Amino acid sequence: MKGRFAILYFFLLFSPGSWAQDAYPTPPDGLNRLFYIQRTGNTNTIVYDANVKGEKAFHNDDPINIYWIRYAEDGGTTGLNFLQRTFAYGVKSKKVAGTNEYEFHLVSYSKKKLRLKFDSKGKPYALLEINGKKMALQKVFVKIEKGTTFTLTPKVEYVELFGKDPNTGTAVYEKFKP
Repeated sequence: MKGRFAILYFFLLFSPGSWAQDAYPTPPDGLNRLFYIQRTGNTNTIVYDANVKGEKAFHNDDPINIYWIRYAEDGGTTGLNFLQRTFAYGVKSKKVAGTNEYEFHLVSYSKKKLRLKFDSKGKPYALLEINGKKMALQKVFVKIEKGTTFTLTPKVEYVELFGKDPNTGTAVYEKFKP
């Protein structure tokens, strides 16, 4: 009997399905949730929430709050450290003149520009255009090359973007190699 559990444990631990993105936890939805990022290596998740003040207004100097949910540890939250904020998961944002919107991008990948906006119901979202379609970004998954997960400059195999068309609610998806 003991041998059967050891074999089952081995298969669960080393089977491809056990590392699949579907096995990652989904962070609880928040009132000002924009999107979150998950990546290979562990289940810790980087969350991006809008910093909202009043009705349909963002905090001018810090419109996006970024933090970790440490699922692989105790499930608590912590802010980004200096290196994470400056070189990986932080954002650079700029207010769009004459609007209550911000253009921003991740510090690690400036090719994808996003727009921080409010929908008609007053919920903030991050708008991204991919393949000629608009997407309210909800989730990002980064597949890191095996063996480079815990280095300062991991090699990214691909990135998946998941969201919805802000007008129709239809699912929108893109997978690309940076």
